[in-house]
This record gives sequence, structure tokens and C-alpha cells, in this order.
Amino acid sequence: MLSFMLAAAAAGSVASATSEQRASPRERPLDEEIVVTGAASGYDVDTVQVGSFRNRGVLDTPATVNVVNRSLLNDQGALGLDDALRNTPGVTQQTTSPFNSNTFLARGIAIDAQTNYRLNGGLPIVNFAPMPLEDKERVELLKGASALYYGIATPSGVVNLVTKRAGPRNVTAAYGIGDSEGGFGGGVDIGRRFGNERQFGVRLNAFSARTRSTTDGVGGDRQVLSGAFDWTAGDHLTVQADVEYYRRKGEEPGGITLPAAVRGVITLPAVPSPRQRYAPDGAPFTTQGLNAVARVDYRFAPGWSARVEGGIANAYRDRLIATLGTIDLATGAGRLTLTGTPDQFWQNRYVRAELAGGFMTGPVDHDLLIGVATTRQYRRDQRQVRYSPLAQNLYDPVAIDLASLVPATRTVNAGNTVTDTGAYVMDVMSLGKDIDIVAGVRGVSYRTQAGDADYTVHAATPTAALILHPTATTSLYASYIEGLESAGVAPDGTANVGETLGPARSRQWEIGARAKLLGVTASLSWFDIDRALAYTDAANVYVANGRANHRGIEGSILGAIGHGFDVALTGQYLDAVQKRTGSAALDGRRVLNAPRWSGSAFVQYRPSGWDRFAVNAGTYYTGARFADTANLARLPGFVTYSAGASYRLPLDDGRTLTLRVNGDNLTDRRYWATGGTTLYVGAARTVRMSASLEL
Repeated sequence: MLSFMLAAAAAGSVASATSEQRASPRERPLDEEIVVTGAASGYDVDTVQVGSFRNRGVLDTPATVNVVNRSLLNDQGALGLDDALRNTPGVTQQTTSPFNSNTFLARGIAIDAQTNYRLNGGLPIVNFAPMPLEDKERVELLKGASALYYGIATPSGVVNLVTKRAGPRNVTAAYGIGDSEGGFGGGVDIGRRFGNERQFGVRLNAFSARTRSTTDGVGGDRQVLSGAFDWTAGDHLTVQADVEYYRRKGEEPGGITLPAAVRGVITLPAVPSPRQRYAPDGAPFTTQGLNAVARVDYRFAPGWSARVEGGIANAYRDRLIATLGTIDLATGAGRLTLTGTPDQFWQNRYVRAELAGGFMTGPVDHDLLIGVATTRQYRRDQRQVRYSPLAQNLYDPVAIDLASLVPATRTVNAGNTVTDTGAYVMDVMSLGKDIDIVAGVRGVSYRTQAGDADYTVHAATPTAALILHPTATTSLYASYIEGLESAGVAPDGTANVGETLGPARSRQWEIGARAKLLGVTASLSWFDIDRALAYTDAANVYVANGRANHRGIEGSILGAIGHGFDVALTGQYLDAVQKRTGSAALDGRRVLNAPRWSGSAFVQYRPSGWDRFAVNAGTYYTGARFADTANLARLPGFVTYSAGASYRLPLDDGRTLTLRVNGDNLTDRRYWATGGTTLYVGAARTVRMSASLEL
């Protein structure tokens, strides 16, 4: 393993050599292009690259945005989206094993895997193949409704992954990782600019690893290969292209089916050891992803530009779902249900064209954005193989040979095609330096083709906001946004699995305040979201019935304080309640998997006069939540702790070697990592090491 430990920055930190370009806090036009090319020297950020407020300052954005930049990812040794998003409050998981894939919720609302994940603010990528971080500069979560720019999407938020790009300084880095479970890997990160005016840029990333989980016998391997390409063709024309391929071969550890209610109470078993495996040996959970996108920006007049962008995102998955149910809590004896879902395939095709520019009308300065976008989402017909149930034990699981499974039934669930086309306009009207008024609307044409169903919905979704700047370093805002969302697709394990539910309207109010002071950015917001309620009912049918109201307060502090301290502090209070379901057993109950309290605190200290060395510690809290809509199964809250250290060693030949060690779940806490109808146990204590060498 030591051969892989050549230098620092866990899985893709890899010695980014340039500093993130800093935006002025005010008056950044919508047509101005900012390219993030390297890690900032702290956790604070000045610009947002997701949504219609592209490249505007954080103080000018009337929405809650959590940004996890490369510095924070490096210091925590982050390997996947679950590692990144633990720094954003109110994010939970359900449905699948966190080792293999991540099905996230934000504010108690599902982050849709096919509509709510974006690459560089544009291409909708498919999260059924978990996305890598090795080639990413930062992860952004724009919380709440985002219909103006992104069309059909759940009002949980949009996760935006920003790729690394070539900067003014060449990058050549090699790195390796290893962990206490026996996993190891390594990769390279290369960035160059070419041409007599350095007008061509290339950033290449390649990574390969053997993966091991804290569940005995569950492991696999994964690979990443990506390229980011840039061409600055004079002062008016720029071209960007990105392509990435990633593959993960893993195994299913097996989940636990939520027990049935007995006299109005669901009694959960004690959280079992994360080392235990219930699925058959070799049960597959293999995914692949391929994303490609290109963009052209042309400045045709002072302050005015046009953009055309298009791309494609593919995701493949082969999975054997294994869940242990009908458990006798006294003996642990239960029945293992097995469903094979081979050859799953999803595809998104995306095109966007827009015009951005500024003009004056009297004392009002306008930033105008006009655009049209269309996304075609395709899901292939899904073959399912159900196998004869097998005996398994919760407390003392037995090994099961994959070859011993006996097929019982075979079905085909119809796929679907969704076409989301929208035209939108947004105007940011500035009255001097102190007041911004935002007004926008999107016209939506949403067509769903699934089996024999073929219907189209037309709607308009408005956006409005007011931003006040009491000082140059503070802002207050209030916003109202309407959105249109798909009520979802019935998930695996439901009686109507694969059924596509119709669209529904959501409404969101938000009031917030931000301030940049003493080296940090402090944010506080109140939000109120009213949306359709979709859930699995008592008959195991996924339905849209009633409404859900998600109301809460969220705050964060990011930046540097004192001498040598960097902090990332977040917290959220959430009151998510079901209403108008027509059922007294559901009305007034809390939305499933929506903890009232959640938050995180991460602090790194670099001693004065010895900045080569740093130590850090973190804590991550998820409060109690319910696993069912009737609130009969309560999942206890949990806290996990992390700690780490790094050391940068300058070498005689001018190169830099960085060594890191990070430990997660230091107290080896047992907890339910996912909620919903299937429960998975969180990972046991893990120690990760990394080393990166700038060549």
C-alpha cells in the first residue's frame, strides 16, 4: 500500500496550483464568466455558479446556497458526495446502501436523481451512478425551488458539481490513498495551457482504486477518467467542453425492511453491527456514468453575450436488491427478499440557449437574462427478476451463495420519456448600490410518455426577490419562487414500482441575511415550502396525496477566524408536516426522514509560524426522524466525530509532498444511515491516508 502513498489530498485534492479567482462582492453582471481553476486557501467563497444567479456574489444571491470548496474537501479527505454534503445541514439519505450509492434528501425533500444534479451549472447528470469528486473543484447545493432556470425539479435543491479547469499555472500531480479496511488507489491530475497566447487549456484527471467497506466481504473497485477543455478565441469567443467517465463495481450488503406495525407501534431492532452482511456473496451493485457537455459564449457587444450549451448524460446500473424482513426480534430469524434489476439505463439530453446583458432605464441598472432550454429524460424498460425468499438472521447472518438463488417471477416495468421545455426571462434591477429587485418567469411545457400514458402540462412559474445592502459587506433578502416538480417514480420495492406520477406545483418563501466580517461569511435564512406529498402508503403503493409544509431556519459560518483557524459551521431547524391527506393517521404527522435538528462543525488549526502542519476536528449531527409517514417508527438521532492532520513537506528539487490522515466516526457509533422503508447501517470507524506529490 505504501507505494500508493506518494503525496497528499484525498482522492482528487491533488495539489491544485492556482487560487480561486475572487469576485467583487457587488455588481457582477450575469454575462461575466468566472472560471474556477484551483483551491482557495480557506472555506469561504465569494461567488455562486449554480442557477440563474450564475457567477454573482454570495451577497447578491437571494437563496440559501451551501458551497463545499476544494480546500474543505481536501482537509476532510472527502471521497464522495456523502462526504461533501455532510457539511450542509438538513441532508439525509434513504433507499440504498451509502457505500454503493447515495439517495439524498434536503429539508425532508428528495433530491431527484435525474433532474436535480448538474455539471457546471448546466447539464443534468444522473445520480444513479454515484458521481466522483476527483475531478471536481467544489460542490454547491442551491437549496429550495429553482424552477426559473432548471425547470422541472423537486424544491429540495440543486446539487452542482464544478469541474477543475486549467489555470495560469501548470499542474502536474500524482496522489495515492489508502484506508483501514484495505482499500487503496491512486491517480494523476494534469493541467496545461497552450498556444502563443495560452488560449488553449486542458485539465485531465485519472483515478483508479480498490474499494472496501466496513461490511465484511463487501468491496469492489472504481475508476474515473475526465477531461476539461477550454479555448479562448480572442476577446469575444470562448469554448468549453467537459467529458467524464466513471465506473464503480461493488456489492450489495443488504438492508433491513421496516417492520410492520403492531398495535400502532413499529418496534425497530437494535442497530446491528455494520460488519454484518445479509445479501448473498457477490450480489452485484455495479454502476457506470458518462457525461459530455460543450458550451460556446460569444460577446457581441459591450456588456452583452450569448450562450449555447448542450450535452448528454448516461447512467447504467446492475443491482441485486436484498432486504431482510419479517424479523423475529427475539431470535433475529427473518426472510431475505431478493430482486434482480439488471441492465438499468437512464439518459438525459440537454440543450440551452440564452442571452445576457445590461442596460439602463433612467436610474435603474438592468441585468437581463433571456433563455430557452429543453431536457429529454429517458428511462429504459426495466426487467426484474424476483427470487425465492431465503432464511437469514439479523443477529447471526449466514453466508449465501449467489449461485443458489432460484428465480421465482420475471416482470418488465415500463420505462418513460419526459421532455421538459421552458422559456424564461429574469431581470435584476439595481437602484444604486443598495437595492436590487429581481423579477422572472418561466413558461413550461412538460410532456410525459410512460407506457400507454402520454400527457402534456403547460404552466408558468414566477420568481421575485428583493435584496437590500445596508453596507458593502451585508445583505438582506426576501424571495418568492414557484416550481413545477414531478411527483416522482415509484421506487424499487413498491407495488407500483416504475410508475411515473404526474407533475405538481410547489411554492417557496424565503427571508435571509448575510454578512462578511472578521474573515468569515455568516448566513441566516428562514424558509417556507409548500409542495405535493408523495409517499409509499400502507398498501405499499407509491402515491401523491395531500400537501407537505417544510418550514425552518438555517444558518452557516464559513471562513477564517483568529490566528490560523478555518471554520465551517452549519445548522438547521426544520418543521416538516403533512396535511390535507384525507387521513387522520397522516395529517399533522412529520414528513418522513426529516430531522428537526441537524448541523455540523468543522475546525482546522494551522499553528502560527509553522503553516506546513495542520490539525482538524469535526462533528456531524442528525436529529431523530421518522422512517414512515404515520410516524410509527422513530430513528434515533446520532452524532459522528472526525479528526485529521496534514503536513506539507517542501522537497529539495522544488516539489511539494503533502501527507494527510483522516478518521471518521471515531467513536464507532452504530446508527441508521438511511430512513424510509429500507434501513441501512452507517459505516464503522474508518481511517484514511493520502499523499500527493506535485511534480
